[in-house]
Amino acid sequence: MHLVAARVGAPPVTRRSVLTLFRQRPPEVGTPADNPVLAAAEPGLVLRGFVERVGDPIPLVAPDGSAHPADRLLAAALASMVGAVGGAGGAVTLAVPSYWGPGVRRALENAVRADARLSPGGVAPRLVPDATAALTALQTDPGLPGHGVIAVLDFGASGTSMTLFDADAGFAQLGETVRYPDFSGDQIDAAVLAAVLADLEARGDLDPAATAAVGSLATLRGEARRAKERLSAQTVTTLPLELPEGAGRVEVRFTRAELDALMVGGLGGVLDALQQLLDRGRIPWARISAVATVGGGAAIPLVTQRLSQLSQAPVLTTAWSGQGGAIGAALLSARGPDADAATGMSAATASAATGLAPAVGEPDTARNPAAGAGTDGGGLAWSEAADAVADPLPYQGGEIDFGSADFGAADFGSAENPYRPDGPRPRVEYDDADPIAAPRPRRSRLPGLAVAGAGLIALFAFGSVIYNLANDAKPIESAPSVTEPVTTKAKLPPPPPEPSPVEQTPEPPPPPPPPPVTTTPEWTPTTTTEPPVTTTTTTTTTTTTTTTTTTTTTEPTTTTTTTTPPTTTSTPTTTTTPPRMTTTHLNIPGLPPIPIPVPEQQPPQ
Repeated sequence: MHLVAARVGAPPVTRRSVLTLFRQRPPEVGTPADNPVLAAAEPGLVLRGFVERVGDPIPLVAPDGSAHPADRLLAAALASMVGAVGGAGGAVTLAVPSYWGPGVRRALENAVRADARLSPGGVAPRLVPDATAALTALQTDPGLPGHGVIAVLDFGASGTSMTLFDADAGFAQLGETVRYPDFSGDQIDAAVLAAVLADLEARGDLDPAATAAVGSLATLRGEARRAKERLSAQTVTTLPLELPEGAGRVEVRFTRAELDALMVGGLGGVLDALQQLLDRGRIPWARISAVATVGGGAAIPLVTQRLSQLSQAPVLTTAWSGQGGAIGAALLSARGPDADAATGMSAATASAATGLAPAVGEPDTARNPAAGAGTDGGGLAWSEAADAVADPLPYQGGEIDFGSADFGAADFGSAENPYRPDGPRPRVEYDDADPIAAPRPRRSRLPGLAVAGAGLIALFAFGSVIYNLANDAKPIESAPSVTEPVTTKAKLPPPPPEPSPVEQTPEPPPPPPPPPVTTTPEWTPTTTTEPPVTTTTTTTTTTTTTTTTTTTTTEPTTTTTTTTPPTTTSTPTTTTTPPRMTTTHLNIPGLPPIPIPVPEQQPPQ
């Protein structure tokens, strides 16, 4: 991952995101290969990986055991980059990753605001998304269509970011930036390194497990990155390598076809993620007017070729694609804090040369450096990636008096109002002529609830009474009520005189009393038999119970039976008399009398 600083009219400065802390001097950014100061400086404390840790409350631990917050380390690195381009002559604009959340941005804002080197004259740096800054640079060179949807793809060292802009709406951003971390420059470097190690091991020139090979592996990692960059413009390259223990020097051949084979899987994932982004926004490819690529990976021919196969929209890139975010931030800084939109051309760069990406099938990428950029025609892939944070400086062609009263620099940099560049906030007079009406007290709802509850209770009681009375009015035979069974024994009549001897049968015992809930019908069995045989007279007593609310009536019946052989005929008879009904009234407080039909009480018989 790299840090890039740019100012209009001067070449950008690119360095690795490695910070070296010294005891007696300010920190330095980069490595001895890209920062000559480090080559002659005394050893210091080297820290890496702080860009990815911005916003993390857990500090980084240095090799000596000291702890350092990541946001402060990045602020120190940005301040060192400002010094690398000659210092800050005015307000500083920082292009930060578009996929950063509000918490990460806030942590960096607090860190850079506290550094005087990044806040000259008390003016705090302005943070803009790197996708917006890159779009601003692409409008200048090579130029963008004024209609349709622009897809900006940033192929950085740690991942790929995709952002959509609507040209018809003033280049407003559509939705959030999508981050695809599985295709990055660091991953391609690791794949190239693994392929080279496999080739050396197959040839028997290097044992990766040997301790002596560790030092040469670090050198080989850098050679793999540089070989990948050279393959953006060449079809074949070689990797020189010094073998350990003085075994000599070897060269490993590596081709663009081998590099493409390593990238095809990850690049396919990027294209799938881009298609999903368009599907979520319901944007067809017919609406895409251009696909713009920035970042170090934008110079890889396979990237342009695969994107060109998706639609008829042109794929736009430049030779300075690795510094696109930094150059765009420099343009925004030169326009001033009010130029928040990504549209328009900067007067300082209106004469910049423009150019389109090569058509599919051309071996190389267009090389059209911007006017005054000072870069050569051989920009290399990924080595100049502005993937993390860029720190461009303001325009130096004309003098801008940031400290004048008209500009309001003091108000812009104050902690009370850091977002107003056009002077102090006007005083607001409060008019209290009209009295403030006190809010009306809320009326209690308890009385209404009590009345409603009483009504519900009365309705429930009324329903219960109706239900019980309806159950009591059922027919008597189906639900008789017997208070106490009464049994009456009938006296036997004297036997009739007969000339022939009569055999008296003993009187049978009286029948047991009927159960309380049983109504016994009146029986009159009659048996007729021709004489002359033995005559038996049997008296049967049957109890019939008629039930009302309070009275039970029992009627005795005497049956005379004359027995002769041997045919018997029985005829049972049952009689039920329904009770008569009358009307009574139910009195409930608060309600009119309610008529209710009830059975009429019968006098005892």
